[in-house]
Amino acid sequence: MPSDADMPGLKRRPNKSGPPRLYWCARPDLVKKGYTPKTIPLPYDESKPGDRELISAACMRFQAEMLEWSSGRKRDLNRYDGTIRGLSRRYQTDEASPFQRMKHNTREKDLHVLKLIEKAFGDRAIAAIGLSDLWRWYEAAKKPKEPGAPPRVRRAWGIMKKLREMFSYGVAAELSGCSRVHAILQETRFPGPERRRTTLDAEHVAAFIPKAIEMGRVSLALGTAIQFDLLLRQKDVIGEWEPIPADTPATGIVLNGKRWVNGLTWSELVLDGVTRKVTSKTGAIAAHDVSLCPHVLQVVAHVPPERRVGPVIMDEKAGRPYADDAYSREWRAVARAAGVPDHVWNMDARAGAITEAEDAEADLDAIRSSAAHSQASTTARYSRGAVGKSRKVAKLRVAHRAAKNGA
Repeated sequence: MPSDADMPGLKRRPNKSGPPRLYWCARPDLVKKGYTPKTIPLPYDESKPGDRELISAACMRFQAEMLEWSSGRKRDLNRYDGTIRGLSRRYQTDEASPFQRMKHNTREKDLHVLKLIEKAFGDRAIAAIGLSDLWRWYEAAKKPKEPGAPPRVRRAWGIMKKLREMFSYGVAAELSGCSRVHAILQETRFPGPERRRTTLDAEHVAAFIPKAIEMGRVSLALGTAIQFDLLLRQKDVIGEWEPIPADTPATGIVLNGKRWVNGLTWSELVLDGVTRKVTSKTGAIAAHDVSLCPHVLQVVAHVPPERRVGPVIMDEKAGRPYADDAYSREWRAVARAAGVPDHVWNMDARAGAITEAEDAEADLDAIRSSAAHSQASTTARYSRGAVGKSRKVAKLRVAHRAAKNGA
């Protein structure tokens, strides 16, 4: 059985409710020189058979890493060292990591979450993580930003989702300790945010368009009309800014090292026929007869023919496509002036269009095709409170009852 000499750095702290809490602690002189982590909790009990061997193995490993650092071979920030931060850095830099194959905008959002994770508990040793830790982190992340504010469930759920993805990568990369924590995460369901139920309806669009035109923001009116009539995502209408690779010439519409891509252009928008747009999310083709889209035709009449060149949606103030979040910010200003409630977002236009189509008793598969969804289940999620199907069922029931009684 290992002796204390085989457990370098082991410290015991009293625990009124049970056996002493065990920690591995780095040498104070090396901590002063910048070594981290300073302390690592050990989830073991010396009184249990076999735990002393596990304690010894953990202490020897942590001690060896510390001594390696002190020998002058200071840790590479991206080297896996058995901590959450080490896993995060490997996840971000390993060429085989799924992080490397994400779209640039998804990667930017992920980096924000990864920074939160590293700051909050990056020093925690993976070997010491248990179910109680995960729930404690979830509850801490869920706390309101300020007293009286709603809990930040989406934030907490997103952090746990990212942890699950990181540990899944760790298992595939055969990083020590990841399989155990990944198994815990796979069997644990953290409450997520409620599914969004709000829609941007036809009456909202009818109020927004004239107000936007009145305020000199025809671009916002046209963008909203296209999103609603053609069931397109905001990104596929206004486009996005994509980083230009270092070895690629800066051609096209460029802003701060980024190139405008994926937005709708006037050459694609066929006003008297079928407009076909390759969607950015799945590559599916959305096809619509614009001559049957009244909101779009109403707004296009305010765009002189000589200006119908290049991107359809141009920021009137900047003379180029909208930069990053500017479209949503400017849209909200007009929406408030038009009386559209703040809880209704521009992104709800697609859901509003699909809900209206179902209310009109359009076939679900036809709606799916119009929205360029590959699966009807995806289309059904966008339908928020539609009564088209239930109305049709009620009519059929009444007709069936009448026929039955008549017989």
